[in-house]
Amino acid sequence: MFTFKKISVGLLVIWSLAACDNEQEQVIKNEKVDVEQKNEVKDSTQQEDVPSYEAPKYHIYGGWMNGGSYILIKSDGDDGEGRSKFTLEKFTKTGKDKIIKHFQLSESTGSKLTGIISSKESNKTSFLTLELNKEKTEITVTLPNEKPVTYKEAEIEPQEFNPDFEWEE
Repeated sequence: MFTFKKISVGLLVIWSLAACDNEQEQVIKNEKVDVEQKNEVKDSTQQEDVPSYEAPKYHIYGGWMNGGSYILIKSDGDDGEGRSKFTLEKFTKTGKDKIIKHFQLSESTGSKLTGIISSKESNKTSFLTLELNKEKTEITVTLPNEKPVTYKEAEIEPQEFNPDFEWEE
């Protein structure tokens, strides 16, 4: 009935099928790991899109201008907290004065930043808002008791914008 040869062939076939079954399970497990790794990569890029009020992520540093005025936003790192403290200097096209505002960022919503303006002469504080467009080429600044003003990223230095101003060297 059953010979040794038939039994060995039968066992060999069963063993081969079992080996194939293990390979399929292993491939499936590897695919699951790959998918999980891809999800981790996606999660890390999604975290980069999360807004933050730190300026380097919003590119607010530098010069911004419109037809009649130029603003320069720079770090005010005198007390070691330069990443959230800034100075906004505003120049007019023909004037010889500049307006200086010292502010610290307090919160953000999307591309809208809120800053607290502190005055070194008095203990009064007020708020300003900075809002960047999607391309980060325009910034809208709203100072206290003023209408919002939109500035475009400056392609020139403030000295070129107002050559009559007495610039500090």
